[in-house]
Amino acid sequence: MKPARRVLLSIKLDGRRVGYSVRESRTARKCRIRVNPAGIEVVVPRGSDKSRASGFLRENASWVLNQLAFMERMGTVRVNAPRARLGSLLLGGDEVQTEVIKEPSRRAFALIEREGLVLRIRVPETGEVDVRRALESWLRRRARREIEARIAERARQMKVKPGRLYIMSQRTKWGGCSRLRNLSFTWRLIMAPPGVLDYIVVHELAHLIEPSHSVKFWLIVRSHCPEFEEYRRWLRDNQERLDLPQRVGAALH
Repeated sequence: MKPARRVLLSIKLDGRRVGYSVRESRTARKCRIRVNPAGIEVVVPRGSDKSRASGFLRENASWVLNQLAFMERMGTVRVNAPRARLGSLLLGGDEVQTEVIKEPSRRAFALIEREGLVLRIRVPETGEVDVRRALESWLRRRARREIEARIAERARQMKVKPGRLYIMSQRTKWGGCSRLRNLSFTWRLIMAPPGVLDYIVVHELAHLIEPSHSVKFWLIVRSHCPEFEEYRRWLRDNQERLDLPQRVGAALH
């Protein structure tokens, strides 16, 4: 059985242009409209004239726009909108493609989601959202969650009690341990493979036992992270890759 044919179109409803798809159905006896996170779909009986879908949308414009507004407030709607590819970045050691999508929305913030090896940054079409700052904030939050989880597990194993956690923006200093037992890490570690991030956590927790980089210190690190030398080499070889794509700041301008 052949799949139902879909046609992608756009229409202006009460002054707002929206994208929608038309799907022909063998079983449909009348037109119906679905508004969901994927966008707007008009289901029409097979063999219907294309204008039937647009006319039905105009007849129900108020309902359609209300549904779109509701889902935009909830941050779930995805409509056909301009997009720009920004290149790739590392995330957890994986190379993911990043793209910015402009969409009609009253939001004053970006929505970022990862789907496989694609990272989508959805921003209001007003252009008031700083894409670079939004992406960095998203990465910073992910870094904090992951680092907090690793500290909790490793601190139990190493029998240490760290102080406060700070997430910083250093480009070359991966972590730090203060005299007050506070730990700091660069958010850029979220781009590295999980083993690399774990090594830096172990490294800084080890300083709570041995402050200097003595032989004793490296023995502590090795006992909890036997592959630490491999992870150190990875950081040395990939330091320049732990950054945002250069095109982020110019996205869709």
